[in-house]
Amino acid sequence: MKVHHKELLALFIFGRVQEPEIRHVPFQGVGRTLGGSSSTESGPETTVAAPTNSAPSPSTSLVVDTSLPSTTIQLRLADGTRMVAHFNHHNTIADIRSFINASRRGRSTSYQLQTVGFPPKVLTDLTQTVEQAGLLNSVVIQKL
Repeated sequence: MKVHHKELLALFIFGRVQEPEIRHVPFQGVGRTLGGSSSTESGPETTVAAPTNSAPSPSTSLVVDTSLPSTTIQLRLADGTRMVAHFNHHNTIADIRSFINASRRGRSTSYQLQTVGFPPKVLTDLTQTVEQAGLLNSVVIQKL
């Protein structure tokens, strides 16, 4: 709109509509930590899977010795389930496979495990320890 200097410009301001005030509520959920334990026992603990897609806990559990170095490995299974498991550094790739097989009874046992990263490394040596394979605090993927 062009206004010449001799023309009057009528400008009407309508009342503002008061918008409702949005009230922000802080998070009130339950906090959980990976690897945290609520018990104060000093004995060996069993591995606990923390599933996101309702994976059943394994019936034959792997015993983790808390006096030895341990690590947490996230397992991403072929069906989309994610589990977090605790292993000692001396546990092997075969122990990881046993843990998966125990938690997924009745499922195929012909799969391969591989690391996340580029390029992904297929874990074929079942006698290799978690430490030797470079799996400390890492993610392992199950491929059918």
